[in-house]
Amino acid sequence: MQENTVRLQPLQGPLWPLLCRAGFSLLRPQRDFGANRRQFRHQLPAPAAAAISAYQQHFAFAPEAVPLCFYYPLLQRAQLASMLQCRGLRVAGLIHTDNYLEAQQAQTPQMLYGNGPVQIDTALHTENNEKGLYLRVEQQLWQQGQQVLRASSSYLLKKNPRSAAPAVITAAAPEEQHHRVQAQIQTQPDAARRYARLSGDFNPIHLWHWSARLFGQRQPILHGMASAALLCQALPQPLQSLTLRFRKPVYPGSLLQLCQISDVLHHLYDGQRLCLEAELRYWPDAHAFDTH
Repeated sequence: MQENTVRLQPLQGPLWPLLCRAGFSLLRPQRDFGANRRQFRHQLPAPAAAAISAYQQHFAFAPEAVPLCFYYPLLQRAQLASMLQCRGLRVAGLIHTDNYLEAQQAQTPQMLYGNGPVQIDTALHTENNEKGLYLRVEQQLWQQGQQVLRASSSYLLKKNPRSAAPAVITAAAPEEQHHRVQAQIQTQPDAARRYARLSGDFNPIHLWHWSARLFGQRQPILHGMASAALLCQALPQPLQSLTLRFRKPVYPGSLLQLCQISDVLHHLYDGQRLCLEAELRYWPDAHAFDTH
């Protein structure tokens, strides 16, 4: 009989030991994940004030709000810890296809680092669609018994043969929307290494040419959530929710164009390549982060 009890597990220390274990998961005999929903609960120390400040300064975010993308490295640790407890799941090489983040309350840095440990509930299950088999990750982040964030991610487990051909991108290229270009963003050649230090995500695909080529990339690629943070950096105010679809990798050193397609839809381009689609929603209260 399947056990339904979800036990609270402490999760401390840096991210890199989990990444190393994820790499060794390639040695596992691969098994069918099955249809059962797996649930996990982890407790993490609250981020340090210095870590929040470093992230804000790196991406030039306003100091009064916790950037929405900042939560992802916390969620990522719980994701990896949960995946590694699933027998037969090869974590290394999973392709992150989309991500969703929605804050449930306006959180200042003082609240996040001062309110004690955070609890992250993670549920894993699989979904099939016309493109293939996906691992779906649904998460909730809590602090002092209050829900702070809801999130979800999808990872490609197995691609269907009929979808082996590259998808046709129908979105217009930047020059076809020149009147809608909201910002140009120059990424630095060392952007991936700098983000790795901020987030703790030292996945080799982001760090060295030889390791990137092992994963089929011509050079190291920028972390998807670093690209998302660059997009958010160019927006006029903090976001309450963000839906991301990762289309193509961003290469550090590229000049990116952020195009506003509609009130909620934005595209991030590297030349003619559509790299990121983002649907966003701002906080309805312009004074959500006032502390007095």
